[in-house]
Amino acid sequence: MTDTDQPAAQPGPAKTRWGDRVGRRRDILAAARTQMADHGYLGLNMRDIASGAGVSPGTLYSYFATKEEIFATLYAEAIVAHNERLQPICDDATDLEELLVDVITAHLDLHGTYGRYFSLWAALAVDGATGGNGEPAGLPEDLTASLRQATLDQGRIVTGALRRLVPGPRRAGEQRRRIALVWSVMIGVAEQLHTERHHLSQVGSDELIRFAAHTVAAGFLANADDQ
Repeated sequence: MTDTDQPAAQPGPAKTRWGDRVGRRRDILAAARTQMADHGYLGLNMRDIASGAGVSPGTLYSYFATKEEIFATLYAEAIVAHNERLQPICDDATDLEELLVDVITAHLDLHGTYGRYFSLWAALAVDGATGGNGEPAGLPEDLTASLRQATLDQGRIVTGALRRLVPGPRRAGEQRRRIALVWSVMIGVAEQLHTERHHLSQVGSDELIRFAAHTVAAGFLANADDQ
């Protein structure tokens, strides 16, 4: 047993058995998730994550090369959990406006913790970006694939409900345009409610979500009638 594999002798999470890489990885992500909840993406710090997980910085780097990789891993897991929440909402929906209210509301939680930092994280993770050690901050291929698949699954879940609740024939590309608009509205509402802008509008969260859902639903249904 080496020092780098020994949990630090300090108060914190329950010690993971030495040699349990799955458990050690889980501890690291739990520590990072706590940092994200408390301080956001900008507050992620590799040394603090190592301390919170009860491992040495060297051990941490054997699991994750950069904080961008940790963020992407947490984000992918959060999207999967969000999809599990979204699936029954979309499967059981019988009214378009109510569906949109529920979808926009559900997105607020995901956006509040991760979405606000997505653009910044993406800028750091693209080709040519560098991590804190000066090395490229590109993500492992399997992680990139997980992020892409989780995002595609989210689109599939919502699109299925839209297809069922918006009647009539469809123009080519109509579903792509609909889901793009729904994403734009979800992000816009979340940005409005999670930033200082909400102090300027004097519109409450429930009122804004309902107005957005009503406006989009009315547009979709009117457009369907015209086809």
